[in-house]
Amino acid sequence: MFEIMIKDSKLVVDGVELDLSDHRGKKVTAFQDSDGSITIESKPVHQTTICELEVPKAVINAEDTGKMDAEGLPITKEVVTPLALSKTPIKVFREAV
Repeated sequence: MFEIMIKDSKLVVDGVELDLSDHRGKKVTAFQDSDGSITIESKPVHQTTICELEVPKAVINAEDTGKMDAEGLPITKEVVTPLALSKTPIKVFREAV
């Protein structure tokens, strides 16, 4: 049985932290390799499929810079909100329980 939890932008499987920040908008599957290591990298052979989740897409907000352009309009910059996985459902596979 694997201990699976979420910690900010990371999926934690048996103490191994897998940062999912670069996987926004994608389905991610965690595997245990034959050597016991935990990975989210797809490989042709895995010992166990542990769990799967849909990583939420990036949320981008416009933030005022406090500056104005030549036409007197406010200049904004795009800011990506931090990834929060706390409400993301995790599908745990039967063989991982």
